[in-house]
Amino acid sequence: ADPFVINPPPVPPSCPSQIRSIMTDCLKGTPGFRPTSEELDKELKRLDVATAEPGKQVFSMQAKKDHADARNAADESLLYQLLPPHIADQLRTGKKVEPETRDLVTIFFSDIVGFTHISSTLPAIKISDMLDRLYASFDDLSHKHDVFKVETIGDAYMAVTNLVKDQSNDHAKRIADFSVEALRAANETLVDKDDPEKGYVNIRVGFHSGAVVANVVGSRNPRYCLFGDTVNTASRMESNSKENRIHCSARAAGLLLAQYPEMSISPRGKIEVKGKGEMRTFWVNEKSARKALGADLTWRSTRRSSHAMAISPNFLTGLKRVSSDNDLRTKTVMETAASITQATP
Repeated sequence: ADPFVINPPPVPPSCPSQIRSIMTDCLKGTPGFRPTSEELDKELKRLDVATAEPGKQVFSMQAKKDHADARNAADESLLYQLLPPHIADQLRTGKKVEPETRDLVTIFFSDIVGFTHISSTLPAIKISDMLDRLYASFDDLSHKHDVFKVETIGDAYMAVTNLVKDQSNDHAKRIADFSVEALRAANETLVDKDDPEKGYVNIRVGFHSGAVVANVVGSRNPRYCLFGDTVNTASRMESNSKENRIHCSARAAGLLLAQYPEMSISPRGKIEVKGKGEMRTFWVNEKSARKALGADLTWRSTRRSSHAMAISPNFLTGLKRVSSDNDLRTKTVMETAASITQATP
């Protein structure tokens, strides 16, 4: 007999008990006592990761159950990060997810200025690292401002408010704050951390408010998607934005004025938007750019050392011109703007 078979090396201490038993049976000196190929095949098919992975031995049914529970909890945690909680609950219970309509949400888009050039000058691994660092900071900000991240596609980041929970009183404000901090975070992200001379990331930002339909699409790697003209318009606000600037539609500007009068809003004027025609749009958080088309947004100090926003009549007229006369939200915006104007000395 082969001495190396009769005197095999000791079984490693981390070897799971079921693997240890199979190895011992296969190395028995008497051939008749060794398992046949069929028996060995059956034994191997009974194994799973919980019982066969080195260093993770399961010695009892309770331990095996605890291991499975921990693994399921990790899977559920990932599911709830990818999908809204109520959608995740439906998928876990095997229910079909029905489309949901939301009358008013605010959608954020951003992309990286010069991304095509950056991609052509850096290896793919560095592009991946840059996006990971950038979007990790965006994700942290999304938690801070309670903004729901929809998806990332290449260098584009999409997020939304007033969709998965009721944020009807401040959804435009949340997106505006998120936009300001996302832009700052991008400008602090190195394009190549190994070569600081390549500079920092610059982005364009755009957002719009309106109605959407949300639904889970597909059964394999299902995706939570938003549909409707609001998505297209928000994307156009981003693509028509400028480097390191925040661009929004008149609808979003009106809501932002009502929800966040302290935020600086500057009219851009009318621009031609692909697929939409001529639109009146606005810049957000640009205190240095307050003169345009007779709509001057300035900061004035009151006697009580507080701040109010002075809004010219032309700005109010502009909002009326781009909003529906029978829109209750528009009426609220106009009343809010008027009250701010009256309160300003």
